[in-house]
Amino acid sequence: MTKHTFLTLMLLGFLLPVQAQIETITQVIEPALLECRYKWIQKTDTLGTKTVVDTMVLRIGKNVSQSYPQSTFFGDSLVNTPNGSALFRKLLREVCEDTTDTKFDPMPRIVNEYYYKNYPKGKLTIWAPRATVYQIEEDYEKQAWTLVDDSVKTVFGYNCQLATCTFRGRTYKAWYTAQLPYSDGPWKFNGLPGLITEVYDTKNHYHFTLVSIKKNNLTPVCFYDIRSDLQPEVEKISRIDFLKQLPRIDKYDFMETDYHQY
Repeated sequence: MTKHTFLTLMLLGFLLPVQAQIETITQVIEPALLECRYKWIQKTDTLGTKTVVDTMVLRIGKNVSQSYPQSTFFGDSLVNTPNGSALFRKLLREVCEDTTDTKFDPMPRIVNEYYYKNYPKGKLTIWAPRATVYQIEEDYEKQAWTLVDDSVKTVFGYNCQLATCTFRGRTYKAWYTAQLPYSDGPWKFNGLPGLITEVYDTKNHYHFTLVSIKKNNLTPVCFYDIRSDLQPEVEKISRIDFLKQLPRIDKYDFMETDYHQY
């Protein structure tokens, strides 16, 4: 069994039982002030010639922000629309039978998790739909950033400055802009005096780059209560236990590597 097929079957076990339409599992938290999209690249070989690419959506409200991979939301939305499950199965079957690596894959590219900062207040909640839907809750804290003086770069048309931090096993460099006064960024990143426009670990295994910004006619910051009808109660789990049980399928480790210490 190929690694791709293994993931496909594992995740399909969760996706197919979901019945409610996406609108019925959407809980509005608050209006959004800004919506950003980042190109998210993960290397999968030591030469850097093979990569996985996804889009990370960041939706920022006054008190809460949400971040999630676009491919994850696409798959969850598809199986939660009329006739969507049939289309999802069809696309999945075509990918599994494909020998040319050209068929569209509806599965998550890098991770299939939803991140909610300051929700509930003072917490960071991760919603992880798999065969079992997990909820991970952490303290909502900013990374210990060090601002780099006299650093200048233009990202997506914005003047940016550099900051660095070490976070859960990796060292990161982040470019941020004070022209967008939102102390936020993709994934779990936050705490800089402006929006993060680009961030990557120093080995460049994971790399986020801002590619679009939307300020009007925004979708609200929402909680997507995605779960199987067979699992009415979500299983709560610690971050470390969650990472330790995930199968390693790529040459590089997860973004958080500190779980090896436990």
